[in-house]
This record gives sequence, C-alpha cells and structure tokens, in this order.
Amino acid sequence: MSNKNPFSDLFGAWASAIPGSSEAYDFDKIISAGRQNAKAFSDAAKAAAEGAQAVSRRQAEILQKTAEEASKYWKDVSSNSKSPEAGMAKQAEYTKQTIESAVANSKELFEMAAKSNSEASDIISKRIAESLSEISSNTNKKKKSEAAA
Repeated sequence: MSNKNPFSDLFGAWASAIPGSSEAYDFDKIISAGRQNAKAFSDAAKAAAEGAQAVSRRQAEILQKTAEEASKYWKDVSSNSKSPEAGMAKQAEYTKQTIESAVANSKELFEMAAKSNSEASDIISKRIAESLSEISSNTNKKKKSEAAA
C-alpha cells in the first residue's frame, strides 16, 4: 500500500492544466499542512477540555467543602448559641469567612480557566507561526526558481 496521497495526483493534474501553475503548488505540502492544522486544533481542543474538567473537579471540591462548613456552622449555632447577640456575632463571622472564601475560590477558578485557555491558544498560535514560516519558505523558493529561470 502506498503512502502517496491520491489527491496529490488529482490536484497536480488539475493544476498542470493552468499555464505556469504546476510549479507553484506542492500539493503534498498543502495536504501535510492541513493535517498539521487539524492536529493543532485537536490538541488545542484536548487542552481546553482537560482544563474544563479540572475546573469542574475543583468546583465540586469547593462545593463539598462549602456544604460541610455550612453544616458545621448550623450545628454550632443551633447548639451553642447562648444569646441572640452571640448567635448574630457567629453569623457575622461566618458570613465574613464565606465571602472571603468565595472570593478566593473564584480567583482560583478564574486562574485555572485562564491557564487552560492560554495553553489552548498557545497551541494554535504556534501552528499559525509554523504555517506562516512554511508559506514564507515556499514563496522564497518559488521566487528563487523564477529568478534562476
């Protein structure tokens, strides 16, 4: 079985019908670039999905911890409140801790999501840079071959 792409022959024959175009296109390179682009998008999607899973897992951990803390708080308030003032003081302290915890958790989740998005974006950016380099290289080769002719 041959590794040669059947579309190369088809596109090559088609391009040769256009005067001067058969030298301009290397269809194996074009197809290879398409494969590399597809792999980069696949890798970026995988990185984004893994990041989303990590954020979801962390959210579940935070939710579980928050539920445990709320349960502990309500047990403590219901059994140890000697006066309404003491209960209100505990409630104020719990509210303060809850808000501080929510802010810290939100920041952590945001940073996790940003890191994941950055990793996915870096994969695509790297492939774009590679593609531009390939295009530039192929254009320079074409210009050199035209100058030599």
